[in-house]
Amino acid sequence: MAQSFEFRSERFLMRPPEPRDARQIACCVNDMTMARNLARLPHPYAPSDALDWIAYADKARAQGTEFAFVITHEEAGVIGSVGFNRAQGEAWEIGYWVDKAVQGKGVASEAARALLTWAEREFGVTKFIAGHFQDNPASGRVLEKLGFERVGEKQLYSLARGGKDLAWRYALGASPEVAMGTAL
Repeated sequence: MAQSFEFRSERFLMRPPEPRDARQIACCVNDMTMARNLARLPHPYAPSDALDWIAYADKARAQGTEFAFVITHEEAGVIGSVGFNRAQGEAWEIGYWVDKAVQGKGVASEAARALLTWAEREFGVTKFIAGHFQDNPASGRVLEKLGFERVGEKQLYSLARGGKDLAWRYALGASPEVAMGTAL
């Protein structure tokens, strides 16, 4: 297991979410546009939903199956989240969101780059996959900045969308088959 569940980028501290973050998390993600771009996020999203997610994140971290972090800024507090969960074989899937107020300012790229570095340092993880809905090209730009390669498209589920929609799939060090979910 990892020695530390906190890590920094140039501008941000990433740490596990805590109950005191629930209200700020809910304020950040209680937006239909944001919810539509995430697989598991309900809309509307209340502080009680954030508390449920925090409890889930604590349990998953203890089991070693998923590692979720809030992206914190010294003055603004919680401005996003970044994390990864076991996908298939040695590959882990990354995901992220950032508050609308800071979108387009390099927050997701910086935090996700720090996450990839931390994952390799703490766990030796070098195979990652990711995806984004096709109507969210900004997320694709983040993945491309990180060195991910687009490997195909498939239908992915979104709770807020109420079903599946087309998404692009990406790989970094993992096979296209793993990213597409077609590996044996």
